[in-house]
Amino acid sequence: MAFRPLVFCSASVLALVLGGAAHAQDSSAQGPSASSDGSDVSEQDIIVTGVRASLMSAQNIKKNAINIVDSIVAEDIGKLPDNTVSDALQRVTGVQITRAAGEASSVQIRGLPNVATLINGLETFTGTSRAVSLGDIPAELVGGVDVYKTSTPDLVEGGVAGVINVRLRRPFDFSEGLQVAGGLRGIYSDQSDKTSYVGSALVSDRWQTGLGEMGLLVSVSYNRRRYQDQDAFNYVSSGDPVAIPDTVGGIYSSGDRKRTGINVAYQWRPSENLEIHADGLYTKYRNLYNNSYFIALPKAGTVTSITPYEDYDFLGESSTTTNAYTLSSMQAYLDQTQSYQGNLGVRWTSGRATISSELTYNYSKIKNRNVIVDTSFNAPSMAINYNNGGTPNVDISGVDMTDPANYTVRTLFDNHSLSTSKQWAWRNDLEYEFDGGFLKKFKIGTRYTHRSVESQATTSSGIASDGTVTLDMLSSDAYTTSPTGLVKGALGVGQYLTMNPGYLLKNTDAVRELFGQASGDRAYDPANYFADIENTYAFYGMLEYGFDIGSMPVTGTAGARVVNTVEQLVGNTVSSRENYLNVLPSINAKVGLTDNLFLRLAWGKTITRPEFSALNPLVSYSPSGDTGTQTYYGSGSGGNPDLQPIKSTAYDASLEFYPARSTSLTVAGFYRDIKGYIQTYSAPETIDGELYLISRPRNTGSGYLAGAEVAYQQFLDFLPGAFSGLGVQLNGTYSNGMTDDPINGGKQRVVNVSHWSYNAVAIYEKFGISARLAYNWRSSYVDSYNSGGTQASTIMVRPTGQLDFSASYDLTDNVTLTFNATNITDRIYHDYFKGANSDGVYSNTPRDTRTYDRTFEFGARVKF
Repeated sequence: MAFRPLVFCSASVLALVLGGAAHAQDSSAQGPSASSDGSDVSEQDIIVTGVRASLMSAQNIKKNAINIVDSIVAEDIGKLPDNTVSDALQRVTGVQITRAAGEASSVQIRGLPNVATLINGLETFTGTSRAVSLGDIPAELVGGVDVYKTSTPDLVEGGVAGVINVRLRRPFDFSEGLQVAGGLRGIYSDQSDKTSYVGSALVSDRWQTGLGEMGLLVSVSYNRRRYQDQDAFNYVSSGDPVAIPDTVGGIYSSGDRKRTGINVAYQWRPSENLEIHADGLYTKYRNLYNNSYFIALPKAGTVTSITPYEDYDFLGESSTTTNAYTLSSMQAYLDQTQSYQGNLGVRWTSGRATISSELTYNYSKIKNRNVIVDTSFNAPSMAINYNNGGTPNVDISGVDMTDPANYTVRTLFDNHSLSTSKQWAWRNDLEYEFDGGFLKKFKIGTRYTHRSVESQATTSSGIASDGTVTLDMLSSDAYTTSPTGLVKGALGVGQYLTMNPGYLLKNTDAVRELFGQASGDRAYDPANYFADIENTYAFYGMLEYGFDIGSMPVTGTAGARVVNTVEQLVGNTVSSRENYLNVLPSINAKVGLTDNLFLRLAWGKTITRPEFSALNPLVSYSPSGDTGTQTYYGSGSGGNPDLQPIKSTAYDASLEFYPARSTSLTVAGFYRDIKGYIQTYSAPETIDGELYLISRPRNTGSGYLAGAEVAYQQFLDFLPGAFSGLGVQLNGTYSNGMTDDPINGGKQRVVNVSHWSYNAVAIYEKFGISARLAYNWRSSYVDSYNSGGTQASTIMVRPTGQLDFSASYDLTDNVTLTFNATNITDRIYHDYFKGANSDGVYSNTPRDTRTYDRTFEFGARVKF
């Protein structure tokens, strides 16, 4: 097991370095304090130059916080440790990410994706989701990120897994007045063979006026990333007596993604006890991408032979087919998102009392469009090995796959959708500090939100051609030749032809004419309309306490958050109203065993409401056609308006040792008792008289998540000369999650939860050089259940790891050169159908093989 050698190696290192740390210890050094909600952390304290100072600041936030929190601090303006917020978060103990489309696409805390995301302590979101897409927040605008693993009553509810708070900069965060900074990076991606770039700029100033001190900050970021993912796949198997996959093939997923971010922050301090602020955040996302499919249909012809697996004689390991009907498909997409957040707040202090109020407005719009055209040709001979070292291999002979005369235009899918979401939120807080005694602070507050979500879309149904049009009858710009060497050549398929994605999106009316359709976008289908109005009314009260047990100080919080949720859902054949009350108590305690050794204990209840999109009964489906003996005519996905909130009772404990300002060794244990966890399951549904395999989210009943974490970091100051610039970060997590199976009964693993994960980071900082070599690894995990077919119904992902490198050199006090490389080892993703099928028979056969870009970046930062 990859985790264990790391632990044994780490133990040897610890014996050496902790001994050295005793000599480097400076117990008089005090880091910045951290508030319980993360929104009051002073950036002027934590924004300092250098990796060492960044780690010190993050360590101080963790050490001084009341609850259990891990933080990332930007080392300087525009210098988060990684290129995106999501990438940086993967270095945090207990955090895992998944990757797609050239970036970290989702973030899980201890394997759970149910994370509440805040910006400057305020709820924010993208589209109809409940969380913000962290990739939409430019890293160049970020001052720090806090990951809260335990709750306090003043934190916004909604994170069974935890809460992520992204701290954007404000002008009073800088101790000096005028600040000007900027950066530019060029990026090369090897699989797409494309170059990209990222640029950012920040201007901030603060000044005294006759009306008090004022400050204004404006920061902008523009990110263009061109990428390519590749995938070779086996689909579900069917047939008797020996089943073979219904489809086998590969996908080139290529995209050109552009992101714009603008952040404006104004602060005004008329007097020492009054401060007013106004913030505005705008993010824009535009992704022009396409999926180029090659699809072999091994049963759409004359199957001449099937060779079964030696261990699974009911499944075919290889087959041959003559006169095989074969598809290629070009799926062209344009996804666009615009999001705005405006916030107006005031904070007033009178004696021991502090009153604050904030009014926030969020608006997000997602507009998607896609045009898909399937084309076909006949292969005289097709031989398929479904498990060629974990990847399918397809050998086609007797046809020229680059001759447009061999391709017939078959089916058109022409769809678009629009989703909008708006929210008003008003928060009020009263805090009172006591003068000594057991009670240190009392805090109460209210929060009201009104959110409206609306979604409409066309129906995803295929439009068949008359079968008389071949590609050679079209203009040469209407079709294109695919790349070659899919998943490093393992699929065995060379170049093939598809429609040109640019032509599909720019000349859609001409494409519609080929299929006898009218010009112009299709009307939204009223049956696909979905709307949700949600009001929440929250009140919280909490006490901050402190006392001594002998020479050991004990501090903590105790209180509860009470939330009433009223929801009105309207959709296709659905009209429902929900009104429920949740009482969410929590207790946090911190015991100072010594000056640098702390014990933390926490207990609390949390909820996560279902995603709005998960409540939408709309089904998106894609028919594969009646081209063989497959069980299902196609597949798709949809929502479930009957979903209920996930409820969790959390138990946490941690032991934290801080022998020096940038050195720490921490151990933590956690247990979550979970009710109604939401996972996605597939089941057959009849659509237009045909049987489809449709996946929908479902509440699972009772479950739990339990595990432990260990983390260690240190700079090796005791080493001589240049070696004293060396540092190390190591962390590892063990998690085990089980929940009820709502389809078959019994217990099953929680999806996305790896039993083991770790980070190993080597650091060097000296002589103006700053470098980090970081390796991230996670063990196997469940991707999904109930996939259908004769093979195993559970999809398992194999262990995966990624090695990244970043370095910078301070050319002058104002200019820094940078270099970054990601995915250095060129990792390959594999998942498998593994376990029992619906009849209880075990098998383990390949499903997907995926490869990703390696990226190499050169850039520069300036600051004045």
